[in-house]
Amino acid sequence: MDFSGALAIIGRFIAEERKNPALVFTPNAEILVKAHDDAEFGRVLKNADLVVPDGTSLLWASKVLKRPLETRVTGIDLMQRLLTEAENAGWSVYFLGAKPDVIVEAAARVKHLHPGLKLVGYHHGYFDDDFSVIEGINKLRPDILFVGMGAPKQELWLTRNREELNCRVALGVGGSFDVLSGRVDRAPLWMQKKGLEWLYRYIREPSRLKRSILLPRFVRLVLKEKFGTSKGETTQ
Repeated sequence: MDFSGALAIIGRFIAEERKNPALVFTPNAEILVKAHDDAEFGRVLKNADLVVPDGTSLLWASKVLKRPLETRVTGIDLMQRLLTEAENAGWSVYFLGAKPDVIVEAAARVKHLHPGLKLVGYHHGYFDDDFSVIEGINKLRPDILFVGMGAPKQELWLTRNREELNCRVALGVGGSFDVLSGRVDRAPLWMQKKGLEWLYRYIREPSRLKRSILLPRFVRLVLKEKFGTSKGETTQ
């Protein structure tokens, strides 16, 4: 699906009378390799209510496997569109994640960009007591909970606490709060359109190169699925 399709489904989740929140995840190639290596994390992704592809590598894989995806639905773009939709529809939102100063700056910038948005609360992602954080969220009963703790931490946290959370939809949004705060710049639009946002991030954040080793593994795993198991890789 495209962004419109994803927004429509999330809108239905919010309108439903759900006992537990719907979980929405946005994996990229690196995250899928982690899910391949970690059976628990793999089950968490498979059991989500909506999973959308964040990354051009997934589009390439879908073509190779002859199950083509329509387009990328990146986590940061989906979040930004949801904020606009929430402002228009009157949905309430809550931010959870990032460093204490970053989440404050992200909340302030979002309030400036979306003055009509019901941003009912926020909390940083550096905490040890789940109970007090969940209690604070539940008192405010947001329609949408955005959680930015990085993968797989955010997906595991949401799944572990799903039955305790009082919200309609919860999304894992990775480093989106860093972008919303203005601390991290996105790639120029032309690079985004050509699927080169990953290159821009590596140039701006050389430390990410350590994680780039997962991309060749992703390619091997895709080819293994297409042509059969190859030496050195195992299936799950």
